[in-house]
Amino acid sequence: MDMIGRLREKLVLQGIGSSADWAGEIERRNAPVGLDLTLQSDGNLPTDAAVFYRAGVPILSAFTGSHEEYHTPRDVPETLNPEGAARVARLMGLIARSLSARDEAPAYVAMSASEERETRAALRAYLGTVPDYAQEGVTGVLLSSVAKNGPAEKAGVRGGDVIVELAGRKIENIYDYTYAIEALKIGQAVKLAVERDGERLEFEVTPGSRD
Repeated sequence: MDMIGRLREKLVLQGIGSSADWAGEIERRNAPVGLDLTLQSDGNLPTDAAVFYRAGVPILSAFTGSHEEYHTPRDVPETLNPEGAARVARLMGLIARSLSARDEAPAYVAMSASEERETRAALRAYLGTVPDYAQEGVTGVLLSSVAKNGPAEKAGVRGGDVIVELAGRKIENIYDYTYAIEALKIGQAVKLAVERDGERLEFEVTPGSRD
């Protein structure tokens, strides 16, 4: 469970494709909880869970999405949704209890991963973009919002934009975006292209520092 304190519309469950057992377990255990779910297959995630997956262990990661206050002093207790966090914990607890009563562990399913996904990106540059991790059917990275006064907002990027290129690199998914950011240099302006209302727009963004 990673960042489950901000439940809004949907809970994102990642790593569903790491085991054929997950779909049935989730459907049965969510019946009494009633969470609206977004299911994502890939086990090669840009998160800590990927270490287990690459070691041959099925994973299931619960996530409520990124937000503008992430890693800032504005991320205070008043922003939490304790009732939502309790519902997420209940679902994951029911799944864990069900697994503990089984004779066999969930069967592992191997999925291919490009070499660049083998090591989690060490992000230092900061753009102030907040991806919508629950996005479906979108090529690129859909932004749920941008941080106020962050590099992206100052450049003209908005929530709802879909990032399709960064620093000359085509962006098709969150992995492309993660590693494109890793290659950026703090203080060195780069081109960022987005799609907005069917139109391609380009901006010059100067990355800040996360430190």
